Amino acid sequence: MFAQILLGLGLLSLVAAFGMTLVGVGALWGQRAARKAVPVPAVAAPGAGAAAPLAPSVVLEGKGLLPLEQGVLLNTLWEHLPGADCQEGECGGCKVRLLEGQVRWVREPVAQFDRSTHILACSCEPLGPVRCAVDAAA
Repeated sequence: MFAQILLGLGLLSLVAAFGMTLVGVGALWGQRAARKAVPVPAVAAPGAGAAAPLAPSVVLEGKGLLPLEQGVLLNTLWEHLPGADCQEGECGGCKVRLLEGQVRWVREPVAQFDRSTHILACSCEPLGPVRCAVDAAA
């Protein structure tokens, strides 16, 4: 009888642990989906006007209009930026010149670069149509 009670308590503990694991995974998944962008102001390309926002699209100089992937620009530009290694704003391998449009920074990059002309594709989301170019040295 005592062994059956212990077995029952063990099974109950196992079910409770599994349930709490599912709740924890669900909470983490919800936090990831609801993660807000880092509150860094939008950056406009040099000479960009204050036009009404349009649907996001990406034009890469020399490649034309690219199919827009959800999330940061690196998702769209990945195959055109072979030096993009870290995907965290540390290496600068995804640096592109922002020719037109506006982006929102979703993470504060560590890499050093001229923010008046360039962005890191791993750290920015387009706010509308953007046109960018890969530097020859990149």
